[in-house]
Amino acid sequence: MSDAGMFSMVRNTGLSYLGQAYALLVGIVVLPFYLGHLGAEAYGLIGFFAVMQAWLQVLDAGLSPSLVRQVASHRGGGGTDGLPGRLLRSFELIFLPIAVATVAGIGLGSGWIADHWLQAQQLDVQVIARCIALMGLMVGLRLYITLYKSGIQGMERHAWLNGANVAIASLRYLGGLWLVARVTQEPLHFFLFQTAVTLVEAALFAVQAYRLLPAPHRLTGFDWRVVRPVLPFAAGLSLTTLLSIVLTQLDKVLLSNLLLLREYGYFSLVALIATGLTTLANPLVQTLLPRLTLLTAEGRVADMQALYLNANRFICSILFPLAGVIAFHARDLLFAWSGDAQAAQWSAAILPWYAAGSALLAVGAFQFYLQYAYGRLRMHIWYSLVSTAISIPVVAYAAFSAGALGAALAWFFLRLATLAIWPTIVHRRFAPELQGPWMRDLLRVAAATALGLLLGEPLFDAIASEARLDILLALAASGLLCLLLVTASTRGVRERLYLMALGPSTRKWI
Repeated sequence: MSDAGMFSMVRNTGLSYLGQAYALLVGIVVLPFYLGHLGAEAYGLIGFFAVMQAWLQVLDAGLSPSLVRQVASHRGGGGTDGLPGRLLRSFELIFLPIAVATVAGIGLGSGWIADHWLQAQQLDVQVIARCIALMGLMVGLRLYITLYKSGIQGMERHAWLNGANVAIASLRYLGGLWLVARVTQEPLHFFLFQTAVTLVEAALFAVQAYRLLPAPHRLTGFDWRVVRPVLPFAAGLSLTTLLSIVLTQLDKVLLSNLLLLREYGYFSLVALIATGLTTLANPLVQTLLPRLTLLTAEGRVADMQALYLNANRFICSILFPLAGVIAFHARDLLFAWSGDAQAAQWSAAILPWYAAGSALLAVGAFQFYLQYAYGRLRMHIWYSLVSTAISIPVVAYAAFSAGALGAALAWFFLRLATLAIWPTIVHRRFAPELQGPWMRDLLRVAAATALGLLLGEPLFDAIASEARLDILLALAASGLLCLLLVTASTRGVRERLYLMALGPSTRKWI
């Protein structure tokens, strides 16, 4: 990759991390306050909304990620025929009946969900039903928001995209905190506020998407000529998205019915941390996928493979130490974060498995990115079908027989088995030379993380106390030690440290 291309990639990734790190951090800081102000059952509704949003991603039918790829590929080919704008308008029209049906369907079914699926003991069923109906409206709007973001992402306008994400996250989380802390603790009012924020978000991203990807005419309609070539790729993405949702969200759906809503609120804290770990990879992925596609379209396969390995190495180096510290100190982290001793006690045995499994899930996604860059998803579809066929009975049995702990164990061991088998198969098919460096990076980072956790235990014990701030400082110190060891294990860093240790009189003879 050229110096300019590498600088652009690093700059875009940095911007994405700044924007999404802020959104993630503000969410992590604020959400426990929701638990304190709204109560465990209302917080369980927030967790149920997160699951609903994840499941209804399938309504996208693979069109939004297809738009990212088509826009990036069109830019790589130097096209000037206005295809991205026509494609955006066509996808908007496809989404219209889907969004209307979604809002209507969830609204009509809200009463049954509130009365028969969720196990509430304190909240009024009618209030829950109205909150669920508002969730349906937000999910319908989310279809369009994701589409508009995809167009902006394909144009690699990451500075604007992440600035807008920061503004929306501030309004959503800080505004929501002000509402529940100073105005009202009614769950219905909270979801009304979140609906208003979603409307603002949809309008903001729509205006920017129209500016970057203008339709040829104001009344441009559906264009079958630009949609038809995209359909095979979109269909493959749609199927794999559905199967991925089943793989990652089935446990959460089952537990929403098996657990009391109060307990599901506690479980939602675990799910938030697990989701936060995988979300840490999103800023890199937002810049990685268009660039991998662009390099592949330009025939620069060696550059694409080098970028793939560097990105995978970076994600492992961040997620493994973080997941390790979370798993080792689950109860301490949950108490220091939420201030709720009961929530920490209930979740302590579950969080380690979800944290470790989520890190493995984020790393395992890189094999999909490789196939995405080539636009060939057949292997991924078969992998998703087989994985789903295995996972559904395993997760269902684990959840029904052992509850949340069973689901957590199934989550981890399914992710571990996948990472042990699937990457070798994908690399052998697309780039055999990647398997060796990929495996060495994985084992090196895992070993350095394990050593850091062992060495960090005395440090943690020396800093931690009953005070929540001391616990957070101890967690940060332990995590920093793991991160330093992982960084020091990198070959380039090792060589520089070795030369520094030799001293100037010795270095001149080497």
